[in-house]
Amino acid sequence: MPWLWYVAPIVVIVLYFLTGLPGRHERRRDREVARFRELMRPEEPGEIDGPQPTRQIPAELSRLLEGLGGGPMLSAFELHHKLAYVAIMGPDFHNSSEYQVVLARLDRKAPSFRVSPLALIDGQRVPNTGIKLKKDASFTDSFQIDGTEAKRVSKWLTSRVRDSLRDLPYAWLVVDQTTMALAIHGPVDADRLYALITAADSIFAEHGAEGGPSLFFDDDDDDENGAEGDEEDEATEDEAPRSGGKSSVRTAGRAT
Repeated sequence: MPWLWYVAPIVVIVLYFLTGLPGRHERRRDREVARFRELMRPEEPGEIDGPQPTRQIPAELSRLLEGLGGGPMLSAFELHHKLAYVAIMGPDFHNSSEYQVVLARLDRKAPSFRVSPLALIDGQRVPNTGIKLKKDASFTDSFQIDGTEAKRVSKWLTSRVRDSLRDLPYAWLVVDQTTMALAIHGPVDADRLYALITAADSIFAEHGAEGGPSLFFDDDDDDENGAEGDEEDEATEDEAPRSGGKSSVRTAGRAT
């Protein structure tokens, strides 16, 4: 039957994509996760040998995942017991992209807000409809801040936090009262994941619970928890803002 000459190749191609690519993708992801764990391994042997796999993240932290797109949790690692975790999330019917996220507790109640990269269309940034930082126009040119408490949000976004986000311009930051999430979208890549931890480490040093201990495993934090203060930035917001809900970066465990 002549039609088989057309159907058979299509079936082979479909089966190839359904059975071949997912397996290779999973193997690549596993390799990148293993490489990430090696990058995070402390240079000097200690009690904890890098990020520890975990099957469960505290509920008050994991609920932030819904605001980032949800999806199945493929793997998770503990950075600090009950304080900070990193999760690798897979796509589902609602979210077509993988993403990786650091979830952490904060030292005190913060305003609820979201910082996201401004999209580029035909090489131009889309209009920023969120909170504006008068003293940091370059940040406003690159990121949108969605929230309802402009003054508290601008105070929380210290120069150290803003510089950490500038170093990772494709990251999303979600803050909700006593928890925060810093996420990057796309397939797992060990170097990008390490950069995510580096940025989260700096933000956590500024606002993290229990003094914001290092998220790396061979830092002693001796000179970081007393970071200099930061002046409050003036902020403005449009009449109807959307609700959303390394100048002094801490030295990472090892350079990449």
